[in-house]
Amino acid sequence: MKKDFLLIKLLMKFKGVFKNASVNFDDLVTILSLKLTLDNRKASAMGAGKKQKLTGMKANLLMQGFFGFFIGMIMFVPFDLFYKISIITAMDLFFMVLFMISDFSSVLLDTRDKDIILTKPVGLETMNASRLIHVIYYMISLFLALNVISIVILTIQFGPMIVLGFAIMLVLLSLFIVFVTTILYSILLERFSGEKLKDIINVFQIALSVITMISYQLVGRIFEFVNFELVIHIKWWTYLLPPAWYASMFKVLVEGDFTRAYLIMAALSIVVPVAAGSALIKWILPRYESYLSKLQIEDGVFVPKNSLKEKFKTFIYNLIASDHKERAFIKFADANLSRDRKLKLMILPNQALGYVFPLIMILPFLGRSGGIEGALAGMNGSLMYLNAYWALVMFISNFEFLQYSEKFEASFIYDSFPIEDKRVIFSGAIKAYYIKYMLPGMLLINVFFLILCGWTSLVGLLIIDVMSFFMLLLRYKMTALELPFSKEISSAGNKNPAPVFGLMGLCALIAGAQFLFVKNNILIGLLVLVVMIIMTQLAYVTFFKRPVKCDSN
Repeated sequence: MKKDFLLIKLLMKFKGVFKNASVNFDDLVTILSLKLTLDNRKASAMGAGKKQKLTGMKANLLMQGFFGFFIGMIMFVPFDLFYKISIITAMDLFFMVLFMISDFSSVLLDTRDKDIILTKPVGLETMNASRLIHVIYYMISLFLALNVISIVILTIQFGPMIVLGFAIMLVLLSLFIVFVTTILYSILLERFSGEKLKDIINVFQIALSVITMISYQLVGRIFEFVNFELVIHIKWWTYLLPPAWYASMFKVLVEGDFTRAYLIMAALSIVVPVAAGSALIKWILPRYESYLSKLQIEDGVFVPKNSLKEKFKTFIYNLIASDHKERAFIKFADANLSRDRKLKLMILPNQALGYVFPLIMILPFLGRSGGIEGALAGMNGSLMYLNAYWALVMFISNFEFLQYSEKFEASFIYDSFPIEDKRVIFSGAIKAYYIKYMLPGMLLINVFFLILCGWTSLVGLLIIDVMSFFMLLLRYKMTALELPFSKEISSAGNKNPAPVFGLMGLCALIAGAQFLFVKNNILIGLLVLVVMIIMTQLAYVTFFKRPVKCDSN
């Protein structure tokens, strides 16, 4: 067992303390070493489906460091210390709670300790100590990754008392975050079964991935909107904001400002976390332990056959499928796309970014137009809707993930199907993916740009919609894919970017042609639309005319 972790080396210096507390130190070290090893092997929520040199906790800390760098850059802005600490605390609360839910849920919701460790000659005190130390170690690591740059900058600006302030905040904020996260989980565990809770955690993981990806695009624009003329006004609701509590603590500790409002909020920064920690130990954790057993309950998914949703799906399948075999594989692919959590974790971040990216692209126009009203007036009748091609590219980039699945071992079933031509499997998967992800996305983008650019953009947007399916067919043809859902998700790192870049170039050419020749001319647009529909139909018939031979292994 690997025991060269920094945490283990630090604990060695307190070996006697643990022995006096009835904790078997050797067992504690073994358990913690195993937990830390598993943390480092586990894939991060933001790295799902990607082959990473850094995984697990290292990947998390690197990502926290990325956010911490930009938080640190804000510290150079000449704000009052109150605002700087408020920004830091707000970011800490947001990202640490989000990371605790998305990537550290396996610790807070760990049911294996009792099932595995306590069946061995290991005491309850040792197991509880290992869990507590594991959580504390994780919290300290996340806190330092987020704040080390800010600590250095603020220490240079305000002196060494900043370090003491952050040390106190580390303890108090960690107590508060663990309390908030545990309360949240307790409420969810009381209301929902294990399967539903896993779905909710999956939503948090997807949200974290989306926020991370969007931050790459937006962080460079932050400083365009900063207003340095800030004056502190303490209102009654300020006392309800945790960031204001810790900012007040720094005002008192670092600047010696003993204003009554700062003293009250500084006291709240101590009293509330300590009270929360006491409540956590005395009342919440005992009930929380009993809730954890619900995680081992797996629910079956029951959808009434006569539900409105199922009737609508059946209508769509009959409309787009040429025969009963293709309809069967559309249903099969749709079911896999709906149930496979890890696959959704790979697909949905890019899907969400497809919704956001067109908005990001028009932000500079908003800035140049002198406000929202001027921008809306300027975009009406414009060709700004061509930014919908960005969404198209993001949606298509996910198509390669269709060959992966959490349950990839079940792909042997393809060999048992009584079909000689396996193109029907691919055509069903392509149509299921288009209906589930691309078509709703493109329709939502259409509504967005119709509102911004007016009805003159309708024909142009319909051209982009037809192009989306045509591009999806090209994407399928450009890459030799395995059968849908037949590959292990952990092998999804070797993604070939060439087809995506090729399609981006093609989208740019077509968007340029629309800009130069079609514009908002309805007659020319309708002619191009008819041509694109014919081309798409020909491409579909051509690509699936010959049998597709592919090994599912």
